[in-house]
Amino acid sequence: NNIDREQENTIMDFELKSLSPIQAASQVCDALLVLVPDASPDKRATGALPELVASVIRQGDLDSGVGKQLSCYRPVGFKSARVQLVRAGDGSAASVRKAVLAGVASLKQPGVKKLGLVLSLFGAGADAVRAAVQACAEASYVYTTTKPSAKARILQQVVVGVGQASAVRVGFDAGRALVTGVEFAKEWANRPANHATPAMLADAARKLGRQRNIKTEVLGPKQVEALGMGSFLAVARGSAEPLRFIVMQYSGGAKGSAPVVLVGKGITFDTGGISLKPAPEMDEMKFDMGGAASVLGTFAALAELQPAI
Repeated sequence: NNIDREQENTIMDFELKSLSPIQAASQVCDALLVLVPDASPDKRATGALPELVASVIRQGDLDSGVGKQLSCYRPVGFKSARVQLVRAGDGSAASVRKAVLAGVASLKQPGVKKLGLVLSLFGAGADAVRAAVQACAEASYVYTTTKPSAKARILQQVVVGVGQASAVRVGFDAGRALVTGVEFAKEWANRPANHATPAMLADAARKLGRQRNIKTEVLGPKQVEALGMGSFLAVARGSAEPLRFIVMQYSGGAKGSAPVVLVGKGITFDTGGISLKPAPEMDEMKFDMGGAASVLGTFAALAELQPAI
């Protein structure tokens, strides 16, 4: 349906690219987010970006400390009008995450739809690249499923520039898959209850079941009754919406290997004790299916990662 198509279109477009510090200045984008390590820059390096970084550090305009920033508008030699320099400390995954969260937050403005994220001023490893991808998505996420297109997330495309793309491809792919899963879970948990009924949740699970190595089984009221699941039936009688019990399997490991089992609570709107609950927080009861949304999101990530488990 239209809502499902809209949700699919909200996932950010990530691209991994080998991009030297010299080449970064020629990257065509709405903004360039450059992570600057605490280590002293190479004074022999030439090119618009290395020279800009060396100059601002020499002048004392970019303080050390993870997340410290300097905004530059139309610097000489850059194709991007906006260049944001952000300190990334030692370049570890934790420091990169903090730096990217701070930088993207500063660039959340209508004119920034395509972002160039430069990690090539230091030897960013696979873990740091994964953290950068996840932080980009986290800092720019907005709920969109039932909103008009005008309320969609502003940042839509991120080009991640590293010294050598092939060396960090594993981290990049993991980050992108995790973003897919997390945002899938967030969108379902954030939906109003009339757009997250048991039947709708089951349909989402069935669609995931079309992916490689994934199998979905959905049980209805009669099958649940035959299994003697009396407590579940009793809870479901409080709603006009018929229950669904969802069972999913991902089979990517060797036959006979021990399974990992995830159980997610999927009560799509909890009305238990409704006379005792304060009205101002009543809308938050839609999050009672957050456990189920998290499991579905995990399967969305598994569909991309295809791990041997």
